[in-house]
Amino acid sequence: MWTYGQLTDILRQCIKFESVSELWKNQPTYLIVQILFIVGGTVTLLHAFTYGGRRPLLWFTIICHGLVVECVCYAMDDIDNFWHSLSPIMFFGQRLPLYVIILYSVFYYIAIEIAYRSNQTKIGLMANVGLNVFLIDLPYDIMGIKFVHWTWHDTDPNLGDRMYWVPWTSYYFHMVFSASFVFWFFFRSVHLNQKNTTKTEIITSLSAIFLSTPCGILCFSILYHPLHDLYNVPTQVIMMFLIAVYILFTILKRKPRYINSCPFIIILYLVVYYTTFLFMAILGKPENEVSTGPHEIIGPCNVTVPSFGTELEKRKYLCVEDYNEDFDFHCTKEVPVQYSKIYTICGTMFKNRIEYIILITTIIIVAFTHFNESFKVTKIMKKSK
Repeated sequence: MWTYGQLTDILRQCIKFESVSELWKNQPTYLIVQILFIVGGTVTLLHAFTYGGRRPLLWFTIICHGLVVECVCYAMDDIDNFWHSLSPIMFFGQRLPLYVIILYSVFYYIAIEIAYRSNQTKIGLMANVGLNVFLIDLPYDIMGIKFVHWTWHDTDPNLGDRMYWVPWTSYYFHMVFSASFVFWFFFRSVHLNQKNTTKTEIITSLSAIFLSTPCGILCFSILYHPLHDLYNVPTQVIMMFLIAVYILFTILKRKPRYINSCPFIIILYLVVYYTTFLFMAILGKPENEVSTGPHEIIGPCNVTVPSFGTELEKRKYLCVEDYNEDFDFHCTKEVPVQYSKIYTICGTMFKNRIEYIILITTIIIVAFTHFNESFKVTKIMKKSK
């Protein structure tokens, strides 16, 4: 029999609450971003129930899929290579913030709702969703790591090729996994308005939840690891190739679905979403952001381990005397001691703020130009009447 104390300890390992006022004091931008995603999750849920069909099931399936993906990442040592800053509600030993689970509904649901309007074929929908997720994820990843909302493993060769400190494999991951999710959820038919039988919906939902992750890992590994590990092709080149292939299938398999309604609530949310990250670039002070919580374990610099079962190696611990990450320890009295798992890191100031402003602005222009291909279908319908 479990004692009350043992059950309490287990519960504390599964879920822990943090002080909102303390988190606001240390990382105000992080709380703002979390609120942004919680609002986004609410917006997409309301949209799902308002327009009906398979959308409510899609929303809940996405949430369950996201939870499975995160659990797999923490359970597998080879891909357990990132650490989130603390949020008001944390799961799994302070590894998983609540908002990250909701984040998947923002990325996937919005990406699918947009792509659904312009791609009736499955392969076209998969490719378009992957591109949409990439464009939605870009400002979040770039600004999040700058403001120490999370950190990555310092020397993992799979994370070595980066853009503004974000590993290219992070974008690769989202594009492949979202396409895999679409494949399984729309396995029987590419429809959101027409419900299938209860049995079919249960099967497709469970398939999307549990099969899209291993399928995503397989697709990731088949293309990425041979090119990167055996032929030394830089990750950014592989990523550009993947984007090109997705664009090709998105265009070649484009078959508009003339829907006589415009998702104004989603468009409005996207405007708020991108504006938030633009204002972070314009007004934010990352050097004032302080992240206290679980990070990569501090340890000796000379201890290495294999990376993802290959001959490539990575340091087992973060070497505080020799690391290359966009944070430092200027806000702490002393550097963390050896084998520290929970410690404080500090953000660093912009070396060129204008560069980040132009970067985020460019992403916004490209994103809304791409999304407009789907939104203008409504305009065509209205003109034809």
